[in-house]
Amino acid sequence: MSAGWVVVTFCVAGYVIGSLPVGFWAARWRRLGLDLRGYGSGNVGTANLYRHAGFGLALVVGPIQFCQGLIPVLLAHLVGGVGTGGLVLVAVAAIVGNGWSLFLAFDGGRGVAVSTGVIVALGVMLLGIDLVFPVALLACFAIGGLRGHIAEGVLCGFIVLPPLAVALRADLLALGFAVFLVLILARRLEGLSGDVSNFGGMRHLVLDRVLHDRRPGRPLVGHRTDP
Repeated sequence: MSAGWVVVTFCVAGYVIGSLPVGFWAARWRRLGLDLRGYGSGNVGTANLYRHAGFGLALVVGPIQFCQGLIPVLLAHLVGGVGTGGLVLVAVAAIVGNGWSLFLAFDGGRGVAVSTGVIVALGVMLLGIDLVFPVALLACFAIGGLRGHIAEGVLCGFIVLPPLAVALRADLLALGFAVFLVLILARRLEGLSGDVSNFGGMRHLVLDRVLHDRRPGRPLVGHRTDP
């Protein structure tokens, strides 16, 4: 099989693996049919799962979502002949799968845990045992968490990665990290036009969505009240 077909195969596999809505399925299974999309942020990721289905379930699902990003990139690297650009494409496919899941009518999560997995994989596979990217990312997460603003910490982490990669002369990784940031922002801005129609105040809504990942009518805990 040519290198191009290997990349295509692993991109498809990465998308399908990333698409698996583990948090959604876990909540349905352990909480008698609970649909996370109708609660809190409406997100099917670890944070909303933790708030509405408990810490224990989130503790299991979080690492699985991390592996949904790590494993496709790792396997593509082990097969060989893919190259840096190919690995970045596989990583992007896994994140797209998580955000626009094949199993949830192309809805999905924020892609944070999956993105963290691919960032660890790319850092280790392409730079040797070099954890500078995941360490920088997790440091931003930790600072945001300690300040009580984890959404801002997540955003900061993904903003820092592209210039850091440029400084390390990893230009293809810098491009990939820029795409990761765009995908994270795209998920935060999903449904913006509907929110503007229902609640008004576009500038405020955009800033609140981008910086704080908050939507009107979606409290941290409890039923969604937005249309």
